[in-house]
Amino acid sequence: MLTYDDPDYTNSESLEAELRRVADVCHQCRRCLPLCPSFPKLFDLVDASPDEVAGLSRGDLDAVNELCFHCKLCYNHCPYTPPHEWDIDFPALMRRQQIARAERDGVSLARRLTTKTDWIGRIGALTAPLMNFMNRNRPSRVMLEKTLGIHRDWVQPRYYAETLTRWFRRRGPRGNGRNGEVALFATCSVNYSDTDAGRAAVRVLEHSGVKVEVVYGGCCGMPSTDTGDLEAARKSARRTIALLKPFVDRGAVVAVPGPSCSLLMKTEYPSLVPGEDSERLAAAVVDLMEHVYDLAKAKKLERDFKHPLGKVAYHAPCHLRAQNIGFRSADLLRLAGAEITLVDACSGVDGTWGMQARFHEESMKVARKMLGALDAASADEIATDCPLSALRIEEGLGRKAHHPIVLFERAYGLEE
Repeated sequence: MLTYDDPDYTNSESLEAELRRVADVCHQCRRCLPLCPSFPKLFDLVDASPDEVAGLSRGDLDAVNELCFHCKLCYNHCPYTPPHEWDIDFPALMRRQQIARAERDGVSLARRLTTKTDWIGRIGALTAPLMNFMNRNRPSRVMLEKTLGIHRDWVQPRYYAETLTRWFRRRGPRGNGRNGEVALFATCSVNYSDTDAGRAAVRVLEHSGVKVEVVYGGCCGMPSTDTGDLEAARKSARRTIALLKPFVDRGAVVAVPGPSCSLLMKTEYPSLVPGEDSERLAAAVVDLMEHVYDLAKAKKLERDFKHPLGKVAYHAPCHLRAQNIGFRSADLLRLAGAEITLVDACSGVDGTWGMQARFHEESMKVARKMLGALDAASADEIATDCPLSALRIEEGLGRKAHHPIVLFERAYGLEE
């Protein structure tokens, strides 16, 4: 597989040859047909051509790429991934094509603005009541759809004047460190919007003797990968690597409460910014609930749960499943006494793809299985590690979905 710095990475002839090679294998296999809109589109185009894959135009190949929202489910589903001789990595190839298309065609201003999560978050924190009103006001949502292309029915996150980092600076650390140190990388979603999850993470970890520092210097770069903006993603990665280096140097665990962010930092940072620092950070990164599970496994997690959680429908996000670490959140919620219904279907969001008006119908088609299963569970609470999946659940079911760490905190009775 080519690296980002390889001269052939965005070369049109080399890329097109690889797209056709992989399309031919996928066309013969078709195992990933039910996973996302890209594969049905590819197979329909192949079936409509008398020359099959050879008859596809460059525009046809671009149309397939447009519908890929990088859930990465096809990688674990594919029987031909490395080290197979056919060396199929469909998600990586779609990313390569996306970056090449961004180089060739540019990225529209509207799409660039949707990736400016820190800029949006800072404005949201400064003008929280106004921003929240506008995000739930129908006329302003129609205007947002017409200007930035964000569908009017997509539920926008709430913003808070007290971000997670402001709260932590005011409160200060309280863990004694007997069970290690954690640098909690806040992520843009948790810092500006899902602050409950960040506060719960701090309190749960400190309850088990972990020293916690909330660390955040800007977005990890995941939104930039959605548009194929390689340089913007690299800039974010460099900043984050430098910010977290002191913690990695002293052996702290870097816990990330968002699976898309932890996946990027674990798997893509060493490729985006090659070097020892990025590799060491990638090795230090864990998903938040992965680390809580590790504490439980090492018998370092307090088990003094006070409040029953009842029935919990737990949605396992795609980018968490792609990390192949198991269903740690479900395991932990069971440990806390919850009766779990596990739902491992895709929310159809994955970054900014599912919130766009032009893909909203396709996105909702993908999400129907997840929404139906969650609704059928008739649970007392819905949990998901993914903040975007939580917004899709609120859009589709009108119910709030919590990060599992919030329910874990509730089981302990640690809420302030």
